[in-house]
Amino acid sequence: MKQGANLYNKILIPITRTSNMKFLVNFVDHFLKPGGEITFLHIIASDLFAISPAEWRRAMSTISTTHLLTATEGMRVDYRVKNSLSVASGILEEADAGDYDLILLATSTYRKRLKHIFGSNLDEIVKKARVETIVFRYMEDKAMSYKRILIPTSGYQHSVGAAVLAAELHKKHGSEITVLYIGENNEDAAKALRPVSERLNAVGIKHRALHRKGPVVETILDEADRGYDLMMIGATEQPVHHSFLLGSTADRLVKRSPCPVLMVKSVGG
Repeated sequence: MKQGANLYNKILIPITRTSNMKFLVNFVDHFLKPGGEITFLHIIASDLFAISPAEWRRAMSTISTTHLLTATEGMRVDYRVKNSLSVASGILEEADAGDYDLILLATSTYRKRLKHIFGSNLDEIVKKARVETIVFRYMEDKAMSYKRILIPTSGYQHSVGAAVLAAELHKKHGSEITVLYIGENNEDAAKALRPVSERLNAVGIKHRALHRKGPVVETILDEADRGYDLMMIGATEQPVHHSFLLGSTADRLVKRSPCPVLMVKSVGG
């Protein structure tokens, strides 16, 4: 996780025909360094040697809506189309080759009826990416706001990464930040809350630290329903608990969350 204002120099943003640029612009405006570079990537999942003319036209149609970013002062924008055996492998190949600081995967709630919101492609990318990765689930019918931010945590590195991003939002919006632990044991709560609280305290950000008892998903959602604008979660780091924030629990949080959800997978210390 990079530290300081404007965290990223080079961001990779895979896009599809359903990508909503206004939400991507909103994120980029908060976190890209001045003069930073955005690369929009469209993957054609095919084992053909060359991209056909029809596939190329579809790809050009997909990236055409990204041109609104070229007017942003000081921002460099690149567009790439490539084919790969799968969407996930194509994104990971580009991320490894391009010296990126971040992969930003943005999806909307319009597909919330699907069985899995964080499906196999996203899971594979989040697990295998060797650069920081963010999965941002925005709400098509709701303008972004950052007045109140909720960070559920188990105390691991990725939750601290979420806190770093929350601190950036606080600097620009005066966001009220709440850190939440769900569990029965008070000692476990103190241990889990401490790393995130220490990171926020280190940059002088006052926040609330809450310990709640009860079912994890339902208790998080109960708190989120109290007027929060954004939920920020860290990807799990313990394989035995893989489903906690990459599988069924993340799916349930995203499907039922009353606010947008941003999941962070940090890299390094």
